[in-house]
Amino acid sequence: MPIEERPAWLIRQENGVVAEARTRSLLVDRFWVLERSVDVDGADFIVQPRLTSRSLLDKRPPRLGFVQAKFYAAAGTTQYVHREYVVDPEGKPRGEFFLFCHTGLEDSARAFLLSAAEVFEKFKETPTEHSKPNRFALPGSAVLVNHFEIIDRGRALDRIERALRDADFYKNRSFLSWALPRAGSRAPVVPLYEEPIENRYCDIPSEFEKLRKAASSAQYDIREVLEMLCEIEETADPERALAIAEELQHSWGKSVPIRGDLYDEDFHTAVLEHKRRYSQLNDAGLLGAHAAIRRLALKTLTEDVAPKMPTPKDLVYVLGVRYDPETFARVRCETRFEKVSSIWPQLPKEDRWFHEDIPDTAGVLSAKPGHIEVFVVPGRYGYQDFERGRLVESKGPWSERIQTVARITVSYLCEKLLALRFGELS
Repeated sequence: MPIEERPAWLIRQENGVVAEARTRSLLVDRFWVLERSVDVDGADFIVQPRLTSRSLLDKRPPRLGFVQAKFYAAAGTTQYVHREYVVDPEGKPRGEFFLFCHTGLEDSARAFLLSAAEVFEKFKETPTEHSKPNRFALPGSAVLVNHFEIIDRGRALDRIERALRDADFYKNRSFLSWALPRAGSRAPVVPLYEEPIENRYCDIPSEFEKLRKAASSAQYDIREVLEMLCEIEETADPERALAIAEELQHSWGKSVPIRGDLYDEDFHTAVLEHKRRYSQLNDAGLLGAHAAIRRLALKTLTEDVAPKMPTPKDLVYVLGVRYDPETFARVRCETRFEKVSSIWPQLPKEDRWFHEDIPDTAGVLSAKPGHIEVFVVPGRYGYQDFERGRLVESKGPWSERIQTVARITVSYLCEKLLALRFGELS
């Protein structure tokens, strides 16, 4: 059927409507979406977290997010975003501004998400003599790439939700300096102690002054510790918090008693490893694809195993995942149940675990680039919760009760997936 030729202005208008409609359909899954009749503040939409306990009329209202929608008819198209929308008056990227970019029609539709920080860091601003001055130029060839593509809708919405959560925290945080206010000029000693009455020990007014001077000096030490503790509480970066905790432990030791141990070496290692893997995935443009594999594996395992629970202790569930080792695309899950004896008919003694006939209750069965198999023996786990100081059978449907076991199993899959792609963590 021939398509009637339409003027360029109408095509642009239609593309704008398409971009806004697709963006709205993404946002309404997680946020309250407020539309603007005029593109003020750079927002086609304003989004608000679904918080019924707080409103815009509160003294501390929830922080709003600002979203623009753009449509690319082709990779050769260039879109522009006003500088004021991307950076604040201090020249820092706005944490609450996001840009949704769309391309393609019907079955070829694709969506991309960019934060203000990504626009600021990866794209150039037009000069004053440009036809569209002081704007960030976003060519389609640099936007319509795997790095920005929305492969997992949940992860894209998580990014916006976290940004609004953090922005809300920083705006509304209150400082703890009131806890240890600076002392003013010292009041004179109570007059009765100035009466010249002899005692065998000391001159009370002068000793009292020494005591207060010592307390004044100690305030500086405690104030330094307090500032470090406040920074740990207020920072959004676990790595920074752990560095401060380590410095606090090294510098002060036991001289300033702090309830509990702030620094945890295992936690620090986990943070550093997480940051390294994040950088590797982000640089390769695979964050969304990795999240999609993890989500699919969890869903598949849960839907397969939950209806069969409780399973016999000799029944093994095997989850195989086939995927493109370079792009993490074209993912396909293959599953099966087998008897322990068919997988480990004669397990060497040195490889036996507590149950003698299996190496572990969950783990990696086989792995090569593009194909990983993990296993779990769900019947060997105890599904119990602590209630009033004692273990009791966990409640709820099995689809919820096995979530911890499912996450443990999928963690083996994802660890091996990343190790095959980027190498083992040292």
